[in-house]
Amino acid sequence: MSLSRYISDFVNENPGKTVGVISGLILGIFIVTFGVLKTIVIILFILIGLLLGKLADDRVSLIDEILRIFRRR
Repeated sequence: MSLSRYISDFVNENPGKTVGVISGLILGIFIVTFGVLKTIVIILFILIGLLLGKLADDRVSLIDEILRIFRRR
């Protein structure tokens, strides 16, 4: 079995492990390159972007979503 076939099979059978390994590698590189605090800020911006992108994909108004969150409390 070739290496590329082995890697392809592994990725298809273990998607969670693959995402975890790649995420850990990227996080480690960011921490070494930028430091812990800058990496945390970068992660926060990524999460905010992810949230805004999800809201746009779901065609949800940002203001409606904020009001829904605060009405719940």
